[in-house]
Amino acid sequence: MTKLAILLFSFSVINSQEQNEIIQQDNTQEEIINPISASDSLQIKGVPDSLDQIKPLPEVRKLDTELKKLETGEDFFEFKSSLDILKQQVDSLKKVLSTYEEGKGALPNLDEELLNLIKIPQLRHRIELQNGTIVNGEIIEENDLGIIIQTTIGQLAIEKDKIVNIKEDLPPMAKVELIDEPFVDVYPNKEEITGSIKNIGTKRADFVRVIANLWSPETNLIKRDSVFITGKNVKYYSGIKSDATLEPGSSTKFKIVLTLDEKSDVAYRTYEVKWESFK
Repeated sequence: MTKLAILLFSFSVINSQEQNEIIQQDNTQEEIINPISASDSLQIKGVPDSLDQIKPLPEVRKLDTELKKLETGEDFFEFKSSLDILKQQVDSLKKVLSTYEEGKGALPNLDEELLNLIKIPQLRHRIELQNGTIVNGEIIEENDLGIIIQTTIGQLAIEKDKIVNIKEDLPPMAKVELIDEPFVDVYPNKEEITGSIKNIGTKRADFVRVIANLWSPETNLIKRDSVFITGKNVKYYSGIKSDATLEPGSSTKFKIVLTLDEKSDVAYRTYEVKWESFK
């Protein structure tokens, strides 16, 4: 009996130990299966929610129920002053047009002396350069090294070795010039000025007139007079006949007599040539 009791006691002890080990293994597996049960729950609670970061929507604007409404016939903006100015401009333009239509108006006349100071160069020469450039103007000086040409923008000096060709490029027009400086005969009470002019253009010059100006030492105009030339007789389409014409390449003489006071002190003289072009 004693041995049997001892065996039963040993068996029960061993069995209880095995059950404890099984329970411990089950607890271990449970811990392995849920390793983040406690700690991870704390960490998850620490992560900020994205919904908390969204900014709230702006408040809806409330319509102003007290907006001012335009009365019937009231303008949205002020434009009466602009219309008044526009009406004044239109009325002014109508008056100008009506004046020109009736033939009562004319363009203002520029001072003749001022126009004489404005000299537009004749584009009578067409110069072609080696680089393909074309220069239009009038050759005013030429030598073995090159030429000086007067253009609408000023004088240009061009070397001859850069010039390919020079052509006459004059439009069909008249151009009358003095051939030489006129000769002056001075008398106590008058001056007689004689000289010659030539039409170097390509068109007939009509009603050619030579003007002489006598100036004092203080550049004051003492006397001014003119004379029409005697040239070829021409009958125009209007039926008018005139002999004050000069054909292209033709030349003629003129004589101007200017009466003066005995005290007149003439320092220098200037000359002008005027002409027209008619059919």
